[in-house]
Amino acid sequence: MSKVVFWDMGYGGSAEVAAAFGVQGGLHEKYHLLLMNCGAAGTGIEEGFSLRDKEMEDDLGLPVQDHGMEALIRLAESERLLQADMKDYTYPLLPGRLDMVDGLKPVGAGTSEMLLSAELGAILNIAERYYDIIVMQLSGVHALVQNNWLPRSEDTLVAVLRQNRVELDTFFEMNGSMERTDSEMPQAIVIHQYDAASKWSLQNIKRRYNCEVPMIGIPYHTEFSDAWNGQDIIAFFRRYRLLKGRGYEREQFLFSCKELVRLALSSKERASDTVLDSKVKGA
Repeated sequence: MSKVVFWDMGYGGSAEVAAAFGVQGGLHEKYHLLLMNCGAAGTGIEEGFSLRDKEMEDDLGLPVQDHGMEALIRLAESERLLQADMKDYTYPLLPGRLDMVDGLKPVGAGTSEMLLSAELGAILNIAERYYDIIVMQLSGVHALVQNNWLPRSEDTLVAVLRQNRVELDTFFEMNGSMERTDSEMPQAIVIHQYDAASKWSLQNIKRRYNCEVPMIGIPYHTEFSDAWNGQDIIAFFRRYRLLKGRGYEREQFLFSCKELVRLALSSKERASDTVLDSKVKGA
């Protein structure tokens, strides 16, 4: 039905935030989500997960992949991709709640050209009929303007930034100078690995740049970082989803992730209500 796209300026952070959003949303919300990796297999949004079936296939050295973006692109090229096919080419991370499409092998022209392909648009059109929310992650200043499938009014764009003056200056100057529609502007900003004790607090950042967009700070948390490097963030979120008041730093991290899910999904629900209202008015 819609996409939630996490984008950073090339300094990283969007992959971790997108994956955390997907797991948190899959565990606590009613939607069926898909994490879609449009980059190289094993990188980006995939880094926090262990796709065991994929590891077995890689060990076998199979020449043609029967899963993920490579298989979906082959079907889209031959116009044989159907809505019912989606579940056959994804990995269930949380059955019935969260699936993953892994990326392309880093061979040939590279994955960046895949973002420009008509096949990706066709895959997204089919995926949005099967899943409630498609979660994507992009990196680089030009990653957004190069894609004519992004964004639309029903999509949610989240910018992931650091507490870094030069990066913040560049981001807000870029957004102020470019002519964009409302749907092409970030609906939320995440400050990755946020330090609440810094002079560059959320309040001071918003005041300095006259920012009216909702802003969330997700602090650095050692245990999450270890789970990410251990490809086991699902276990991390499962372990602590019912615990309260056990460790200030962990609680701040989990609360920020929950706030991000609430904010992004409230934008989706508002968009759904707008579509419904327009249908009623036009009846």
